[in-house]
Parts: sequence; structure tokens; C-alpha cells
Amino acid sequence: MTEKTTMILIVDDTPANLQLLESILKEKGYEVRGAINGPMALKAARLQPPDLVMLDINMPEMNGFEVCRALKEDPALASIPVIFVSAAVETADKLRAFDEGGVDYVTKPFQAQEVLARVETHLELSRVRGALQRQNAELARTLEHLTRAQVHLVQSEKMAALGLLTAGVAHELNNPLNFIAASVQGLKKTVAPIDELMALCQALPGGICDEVIGRIETWCRENELGELRESMNELVNNACYGANRAAEIVSSLRIFSRMDEADRKSVNLHECLDAALLLLNGSYKDRIRIERHYDDLPPWLCQPGRLNQVFMNLLANAVDAIMAQPEKVDATIRVSTRMEERDGRCCAVVEVADSGVGMTDEVRKHLFEPFFTTKEVGKGVGLGLSISHGIVRDHQGVIEVESRAGQGSAFRVILPQLET
Repeated sequence: MTEKTTMILIVDDTPANLQLLESILKEKGYEVRGAINGPMALKAARLQPPDLVMLDINMPEMNGFEVCRALKEDPALASIPVIFVSAAVETADKLRAFDEGGVDYVTKPFQAQEVLARVETHLELSRVRGALQRQNAELARTLEHLTRAQVHLVQSEKMAALGLLTAGVAHELNNPLNFIAASVQGLKKTVAPIDELMALCQALPGGICDEVIGRIETWCRENELGELRESMNELVNNACYGANRAAEIVSSLRIFSRMDEADRKSVNLHECLDAALLLLNGSYKDRIRIERHYDDLPPWLCQPGRLNQVFMNLLANAVDAIMAQPEKVDATIRVSTRMEERDGRCCAVVEVADSGVGMTDEVRKHLFEPFFTTKEVGKGVGLGLSISHGIVRDHQGVIEVESRAGQGSAFRVILPQLET
């Protein structure tokens, strides 16, 4: 059923043609406005944009082609469908009508049913086009909101990774710092008897060497000076070990401080993997055995900060897969690297295999989908593997997965050699 509010603008310099078209259209319930020349038509259209324009070609002041061109050049009127109505039957006129932006061409004399059919068709097309434009605009807004949400969630995932790093660093630094602190306290206690010996020496009168030597020997026996020296050496060694361990952790943290680094550079992939393992050590400690099998890899061109995130996600998932099952003897994560040729390209292959709970075929099918997770609520938003998949894809690589329920999982990151 035709809506009463639909308005059609008829432009024709012949009053009889105007009256005929008005009567045909009004009978079907359309609101109709008329204009006898181009300038009047443009003024009427700008004052109240119509839903459709029926336009004669041969008119004084401005012909129909010029009027149509002016309508299409006005952003507020450009989408209004224009049907040319003319006695001209030459193909050139019809072609020009479409070139100027017309949607149809009706020749005079016309039949009422033909006019109505064409008007209704183009009004419906215009409504559909308008609805599609509104839907596209809504989709664009939705996409913008989703993009913002994705950026926020990716940032949340990064912050979660940084939180994991912070916890790992705090735990890992605690032990070497305790070593150093305990060693310093031990050294203080060890130095006290030596201070006492020095005080005794200073208190003795000069020139009585034999007596001094005798008293020193007695004091050394009573205070077990030899054992004190061994104890001091052990304390110093412990302090050195703690300091070196802390330096290793700081070095690993420095590698992972490139989490947002986007520039490509050549890096040692083994250092990246070792740094991730060191920082994750606090989450598994003595529960899991780590096996490293590294082949010779050249420095690899990549975005190191983003690849660090991939390695951290894969290793953290491997730890979680093992920690999710009861303690058992064979709790192992195997990290290996090798060079392979894939599709004629030289590739670095990084594999992380665990002896954890494994996955079903159904879980594996959805593994890289955003927000998919098998973890408990509050233990992840299901973006880690999805983000990792995207990062590897941006490196022109792929992630391959092999897993069976109860038999562990293996993730392989295939990284082709990139051109500088």
C-alpha cells in the first residue's frame, strides 16, 4: 500500500503534461508538487526535498539534463531518483539521461499504468537503498565500537601478560635477593671476630712478638678461623650467585619490555624463549621439567615485542595445561627450534609441546576464535591464542596445533624469513 507522505516533484513547462501526471499520481495517493522550469524546480527541491523527481528534457532557461546535473551535485539532493519524461526517442537522448544520473526514461505519450509502475518501482528501490545506507552506517558505527572494544581487550590481554610478568619477576627476584641479604648478614657476623682480633693486636704493648703470636694462635683455635674463612667464601659466592641471578632476570625483563614494539629488527629467538621461560618460572617452579632443544638459528627479522607476546601466551598455556591436572611424574614442557623449508621459503619453526591435559577435536576447532576459552571464569578472556594467531599471520606465518585429550598438546609457530 502506497504511503500518503510520499512526495513527487513534476517538472514540465507544458501545463497539460503537468496536470495529466498530477492526476495520475494523486489518484494513487501520492503528494504532488509541480514546477514549470528548472530554477523553480531546484528551489522547490531545496525547500522540501521530494522522494522522486519526474523531469522533462526540453524546457526554457534550463533543460532537464542541466536540472538533473544540479540535483546530483547537491549532496542533500543527490540520492533523489530522477525519471526523465520526454517526447525525444533518440537513443543519444536516452543515454545522456542515464549519464546525467537519471534512473529511468519514459517517452511521451505515456500510459498511466506504465508511469505508475515505474514510479512505484523506483520509489521502492530508493527506500531499499536508503535502508541499506542506514544499515551500512549502523554497521560502520558498530564496527567502530567493536574495533575500540578489540583494542581495549587486546590492551587488557597485554596488561594481563604484564601482570603475569610482574608476578613472575617478583617471585624470581625474591630468591636471589634473599641470597644476597642472608649473605650480607652472615658476613657481618663473620667480620665481628676479626674486628675483635684486630682490637687485641692493637692493645698489646710493642716488642713482644712471641706473646702476640701465641695469643693469636690461641684465638684462632678458639674461634675456628679456618672455618670462618670457608664460611666467608661461601657467603661471598652466594651473594655473587644471587646478584648474577637478579641480573639474568632483569635482562629477561628488558627483553619483554619491548611488548609494544612494532618496528622490525633481527633478534635471537632463543633469547626470547629463554626470557619467557625464566619469567614464568615462578608459576611452575619444581613441578614442571623444561627441556630445550635448540637448533642453530640465524638472527630472525620480526617484530620482537609482538613475538614475545606469542611465546609468552604459548608457554603460559602449556603451564596451565599441566597445572590443570593432578601432579604426576611426567610433567614436561619441551621447547624446540629448527629450520625448515615451506613452500620454497626458509622458515624458523618454534615448537612448544606439553604433557598436559590436551584438547578434544571440538576444542581444537575453535581454538583461535576470539573469546573462546576452556578456563574458569576470571582466568582469561579467551584472546591470547586469537591475538597470537593474528601476530603470526602478520609475520606471514602460521600456527599449527596437534593435540589429543589426555595426551598433551604441541603448538608450532612457522615464521618465514621476511625481506628487509
